[in-house]
Amino acid sequence: MNHFQHAHTLKALLPHAWYPFLGRFRAPTPIQSAAIPVILKGHNVLIMAPTAGGKTESFAAPMAERIQGDGSPTLSAWIISPTRALVNDLFRRLTPPLEKMGLRVGRRTGDHREISGRRPPHMVVTTPESLDSILTRATKLLKDVRFMVLDEVHMLDKTARGDQLACLVSRVGRISSPLQLMASSATIEDPRGLASRYLGPTHEMVKASGSRPIAADFVHGGTGDLAKALKAACAGPFKTRKVLAFVKRRADAEILYGVFKNRPPFGDAVFLHHGSLSRHQRETVEKRMLTGTTGLCFATSTLEVGIDIGDIDLIVLMNPPGDVSSLLQRMGRGNRRTAATRVLCRCRKPGEMFIYRHLLECAEKGRLLGGSHGFIPSVLAQQCLSLLMQSPGRWVNPKVLASRMPPWLAKTPWTMRLSELMDHLAETGWLLVQKNRYTVGDRLEETFERGLIHSNIASDAQEVQVVDQDTRKVLGTLPRSATEAGHLLLSGRHLEISSTAGPDQFLVRDSQVKSDLSIHKTRGPVIETALARDFARFLEVPPGTAPLIPLKDGLWGLFHFSGSLWGVLLSLLIHRETGTDISAVNGYFMRLSGPVDKLPRSISRSEVRGVILRHRRKLRYRIQEGGWASWIPASWRDAHLLASVDIDGFMETLQGMSVDEDIQAEKKDMLVELAGAMF
Repeated sequence: MNHFQHAHTLKALLPHAWYPFLGRFRAPTPIQSAAIPVILKGHNVLIMAPTAGGKTESFAAPMAERIQGDGSPTLSAWIISPTRALVNDLFRRLTPPLEKMGLRVGRRTGDHREISGRRPPHMVVTTPESLDSILTRATKLLKDVRFMVLDEVHMLDKTARGDQLACLVSRVGRISSPLQLMASSATIEDPRGLASRYLGPTHEMVKASGSRPIAADFVHGGTGDLAKALKAACAGPFKTRKVLAFVKRRADAEILYGVFKNRPPFGDAVFLHHGSLSRHQRETVEKRMLTGTTGLCFATSTLEVGIDIGDIDLIVLMNPPGDVSSLLQRMGRGNRRTAATRVLCRCRKPGEMFIYRHLLECAEKGRLLGGSHGFIPSVLAQQCLSLLMQSPGRWVNPKVLASRMPPWLAKTPWTMRLSELMDHLAETGWLLVQKNRYTVGDRLEETFERGLIHSNIASDAQEVQVVDQDTRKVLGTLPRSATEAGHLLLSGRHLEISSTAGPDQFLVRDSQVKSDLSIHKTRGPVIETALARDFARFLEVPPGTAPLIPLKDGLWGLFHFSGSLWGVLLSLLIHRETGTDISAVNGYFMRLSGPVDKLPRSISRSEVRGVILRHRRKLRYRIQEGGWASWIPASWRDAHLLASVDIDGFMETLQGMSVDEDIQAEKKDMLVELAGAMF
C-alpha cells in the first residue's frame, strides 16, 4: 500500500481528527499508518519508532477521535510524560488540533494545575509524580479515565520512576476499567519485556523502522578548535544555522556559553539550557531556538528528549555519552527532515575517538547493549505510603498493597516480604500499627502535607533558590553545596551571594570574581557489562583477555571490559588479594599502583558475597536504588544489591578472564591513548 492509499484509509478511520492532526502533512508516517488502526480497535499497544517518526499523532489522533465520537464531557485521557519540559511541549503541540475539534487539553505538574472540576479538559498531560499525587489527593478525577498513554516510556524503564509508573498504572486500573493503555518508545532491546511491565499480558506491538545513516565528523582539541569547526559548518555546503551541543555537566554548559556568547558565527544567538536554570529561562531558550533562524545552544541531557526546538542542523557531542540509547536520543534531535543525521564529535583526548566510533557503530546497527530489568524494591515503600493516603479509611496492610501492584511483581520475592517492610516503616515513624492494619504516622503526615511523598528521584542534596537581588527574578535552583563558596556561575553570570531571603533562598548580585558552578555528583554514567564487552570486541581484544599496560609515573592500567558494577567489584577483589592500590576505575579500565600477573579467580562465592557487603556503599553508586532506599530495611537493600551484581555471572566471567601483558606495539599504543581518555 502506497502513501496515498494509507492516507485515504486513515481519513476514513479519522473523520473528525484527520485534518486537525494529520492534514498539514504530505502523508502519514509509517508508525501512524501502523498504530492508528490498532488503537481505534481498543487494543493495548506499544508504539515504537525513531525520534521525529510521528509517535505523538499516532496515539493522540485516535484518542481524540474516540472521545469526540462518544461526545464524552468527562476527563477521558491521561498522557504521562517523563519530564515537565516534555509535558509543556506536548501541551503546546496538542492544544491547536484539539481546539479545532472542540476538545480541551490541560497540564498537571508542580508548575501548572490546569484541571477544572467544573469544566475539566478531555485530555491531561502530566508526570509520574503528579499522577501519584492525583491518585492520593483527587482520586475521583481518574474514575472516568478510558485511555492512558505512557509517552517516551523507554526514558523511565529500568529506573525507580519506571517501576513507580508501572505500579501507578496498575492502581489506576483498579479505579477505572476498562482502561486502554498505550506506550510510545524509541527503539528498545526488549520490547516484549517492556510491554509486559507497563501494558499487561495482552497487548499489541507496532514498530516502524527508518533509522537514518549517520554522518559523523570529529574535532580534536579545545574551544578554539571547536569554534573553527562551527564556522566551517556554517560556511559549508550544508549551511548550518542551528546547532545543539550536548555537554556532560551543567558547569561545562555555563563555561562554553560564556566563551561563545557574542562571538561569530552565532553572535548573541548563543543559549544555555540545564536543570539548574529557572523554568522561565529554560522555556525562553526553547522558544528562541524554535522560532529563531539561527542559534547555538549548550545543553545537558535536559534537551535530550523530544522537546520541539525546531529544525536542528547539527548535533555536537562535547563528550561521549554513557550508552547507545543516549547517543541515539541526542542524535535524534537533529536533521529530522534530511536523509542523514549530522553529528560533530569533540575529542578532548585522542583516545575518545575509539569510544565515539564504537558507540556510533552500535547506533548504526541498532545494538543498544543495555542492562536487564530488575525491580527496585524501594519503590514499594513509596507506594505503600501513597496508597495509604489514597485510602478513604487511611489504612493499608500487606494484602491490600500487593493487590494493587502489577501482577508480574507477585513473581518477585518482594511482595512476600511486605509485612517486614511495613513493620520497618512503623519503626521509623512513617506508619502506626493498629491491630492488623497500618495507619498514618507523624512523619508521613508531615511529609504528605509538604507534597514530598510522590517522587522516586534519588537526591541527597538540599535544593535552594538563587534570586537576583535587584530584579527578584529566580535564576535557578541549586544544591546547597554549590553555594557554599559564596561565588558561583549561573545563567552565564559570575555571581556572589549578597544575603538570604529565607532558609532556602539566596539573593545574588554580579561579581568580578571568576567562579565555577560546582555541583558534586555522586553517580556518573553506568557502563553496562554488555556494552563494555562489545567495546573489547570492537577494539579486537581477544575474548577473556584483560590487557595490562604500563602508564606514566610508574602506574599501570588494566582493561577489564566488565562494566561499571563488575569493574568496581573486581578492583576490590584485586586489592584484597594482592594489596595493589587502585586509584581509579570505570566500566572499561582501572588504574593500579603496580602490575598484577593474575586475577583472583580462586576466590569462593561466599567470599565474593562478603566483599560485596563490606563495600556495599561503594557498589551502590553503580546501581539504581531510587529515592526511598534509605527507608527500606537494610536487608532489602543488601538483597537488591546482591541481585544486581549477579554473583554467579560475575564469577563465570572472572573464571574466563586472564591478564595479558604480551600486547603488540600498535595495539599497546592504541590502549595507552584510550587510557589517557578514561579519566
